[in-house]
Formats: sequence, C-alpha cells, structure tokens
Amino acid sequence: MTLLLSVLVIFFGWRLQPLAAQELQKVRISYSSRSNSTTVYQVALARGFFKEEGLEAEMIQMNPRLGGLAVMNGDIEFTTTFGTTLRGIIQGLPLKFVAISVRKTDHFLISRRELKTIQDLRGKRLGVSTLFGTDQLAAEDMMQSKGLNPSAVQVVALGDAPVRVQALRAGIVEVIAMNTPYDMVLMKDGYNALAGPQDLKRALPLAGLAVKDSLLKEKPALIKRALRAVLKSHRFIFDNKQETTRIMMQWLSQPPDIGSRGYELALLALSRNGEIPDSDLELLTEKKRPLNEVRDYSLLREAQKELGMR
Repeated sequence: MTLLLSVLVIFFGWRLQPLAAQELQKVRISYSSRSNSTTVYQVALARGFFKEEGLEAEMIQMNPRLGGLAVMNGDIEFTTTFGTTLRGIIQGLPLKFVAISVRKTDHFLISRRELKTIQDLRGKRLGVSTLFGTDQLAAEDMMQSKGLNPSAVQVVALGDAPVRVQALRAGIVEVIAMNTPYDMVLMKDGYNALAGPQDLKRALPLAGLAVKDSLLKEKPALIKRALRAVLKSHRFIFDNKQETTRIMMQWLSQPPDIGSRGYELALLALSRNGEIPDSDLELLTEKKRPLNEVRDYSLLREAQKELGMR
C-alpha cells in the first residue's frame, strides 16, 4: 500500500507540474530602451512577481513610436513607453495609462569633451531616440533652464541608448540626453555632463503601463494581476538595495559602482505606488485631453489596497 501511494504521489506530482505551467497566462510588454528605466519590470521578472500573479511576461524591445501602435493592434498587451504613447493619446489613440512607474526622468545632458557649457551647443547636433521622445524633451528642458533656446541645436533621431552612445563617441552627434547607467560610463571616459535632473523645470515621467481601452473593459482581472506584480516590484526595490542592484548590474552588465549609483538615482525617480499627481499630467498634456481619457488608476488602486500600499 505504501509503495502504491508513493508511486501515485510521484505520478501526479509529475503530471501537475506541466499543468501549473499551462495555467500561466502570457502577456507581452514593450519597452523602448535598454536602460535603468525598465528596472521595475526587470525586477518583477527576476523575482517571479509576474508568475506569482499567474502571468508569463515577455519583455519586447520596440521603437518608442511602435509601442502604442502594437498595443492598438493587439500584438502586445502593454507598453511601458511614456512620452511617445502620451502624445498618441493626446492625438486620439484609445489608450490609457493604468500606472506610471518612473515619475521623473534621470537624464543627463552629455556632450563631447571639447564642449564645456550649454552655450557651446549652438549649431551642434543632439542625438535622440525618436523625435519628441522623453530624452529630447528632457534635453530641451535642461537647455531652456540654462538659457539656451533648443532651436539652436539640430535634432537627429538615432534609436536605442547604446546606439546614441556610440554616435556620440564617433562624433556623429555632439550631445545626447542619457540616463543611467550610460551617463556615468561616458563621464568616466571624460565626456561632460552639462546638465542633469536637478536642472529640469518639470517632472517628465519615463515609464508606465499603457493599455488599450477595450482591454480595460474586457480583461480587468488580467490588468490588475499585472499591476499587482509591478507594485510588488516597486515595494521590493525600495526595501532591497543589494538584490535590486544585483539585478540592475546583471540586466545591463554594470560594474558595482555604476550599479550602486543607478540604484540611488532610481529611488529618486521611481513612484512608490505607481501614480503621479494629476497636476503633473495636466502640465504634460497641456489640458488638450481630459485626464480621464489619459489615465485610469481604478484597477491600480484596487491592487494597492489588496497589497496594503494605500
């Protein structure tokens, strides 16, 4: 009898494992750049928070202009890209942000060695990920705060962060707006930081979760599970410096000093609960759209309550 029971336990244990795996629901999430702006989602993956919520999350890198369109087409469920997606919403795309993870950008304005001040950028080329993306908005905001009209520089769309870094090194452009960890790598190599987050005149969110309006109506439970995973990641990051730094270092092959600094900057940039004030969103949208057409925090707040974060 004991032998039979042992055989049954082994058999059903073997059978249950693949069934559990089948229960995970696949979700696809786009991000635009390999940088620390995706830390929340990389931590959620590494720590298994998506799986805890019954989700098998796939992170897919996309050009910022494509993230919102891919959500619209049903190719992916979520995009984390903020600036380009927000512009699409303002122009009429039926998308909404259900959370905002990075409430303000940590970009630095990094120039070639021979350029020492903001005024030296006149007539020079600014490399950006995509036209009117968050890095361009941050660069222009920093220029204005230091007395330079952004129209004095030529904007060149180049793509992902490593591409922009290489373009700066090769002299294709003279300045880029770059966030961690690439800013510190460049500064260690002698490039100049002409301005930083402290010079921004307004908060510029860098990442969130945007979904199609129809998905909000059709699959609210799915969205809330994703939000619970993301909120767990927020809480973990603030409470666990060592492990978060390790994940950041592994994700972008960062040495310890750069990883540690990236973690400290992340604490300054991240939202604690996945929200930003409506007043900040109104500034960004210039009130061209009612806020209830831009963001919907209802599921986020349910998730916050369930996790004891409100």
